[in-house]
Amino acid sequence: MNTKKWASALLLAGLTLGLASCGKKKANEEPEPTHEPTPTHVYTITKVEVSPKEVVLEGEVGRTNLEEINFGDAVLGTGKFTEVTLDDNTITFTGTKAGAKFQAKVKGGGIILLPKYGKMPIEPELGKFEVTGDKISGTLKLEKYNMFLLLANLKNQLISEELTKVLTALGKANTSSTITFEGTLKK
Repeated sequence: MNTKKWASALLLAGLTLGLASCGKKKANEEPEPTHEPTPTHVYTITKVEVSPKEVVLEGEVGRTNLEEINFGDAVLGTGKFTEVTLDDNTITFTGTKAGAKFQAKVKGGGIILLPKYGKMPIEPELGKFEVTGDKISGTLKLEKYNMFLLLANLKNQLISEELTKVLTALGKANTSSTITFEGTLKK
C-alpha cells in the first residue's frame, strides 16, 4: 500500500510540475504581436509630378492634358495633391479641390489598390508607396482610362460628354500616365 501512495504522490507531483512549466514563457520567445490599429499619419505633399503631362490623340480629341484629366473629376477628382493620410489599411489623397478626397486600399508592402465598386471582381493595383523616417514617396500608375469611365458610371457620377470622349479615346490608345509624389510628415 505504501507503494501505491508513493506512486500516486509522484504522479501528482509530475503533473503539477508539467502544468506549471507549460505556463511559463521561454526566454528566447518573442511576445505575441498585438493587433492594435496603426496610428494615422498625415503627410504634406512637397512634390507631385505627372508624366507625360500631355498626349496627342488621333481624331477630334487631339492634344490632351493628362495632369488635368488625372486630378480631375473623371479620374481622381482631388485637384493636385496637397496631403496624403496613411491609416491602418487605407491611403487618402487630398488635393486643391475643396472637400474632395480619393481613398484607396493599402496592401502589405506599400501596394495601393483601387477600391472595388459595384460588381468589380478585383481591386486592381494602382501604385506603390514607401515611408522612410518622416518622408513618404510613391507612384500611381494610371492606365486603362476607359475603366475610370466605367467607375464613374458605377458610382452614378455625372461627367460631361466631352470628358467621356476623352476617356474613351485615352482607353482606345492604351494611354498610361504616372503620378509621382513625395511628402513630409506633419508634426
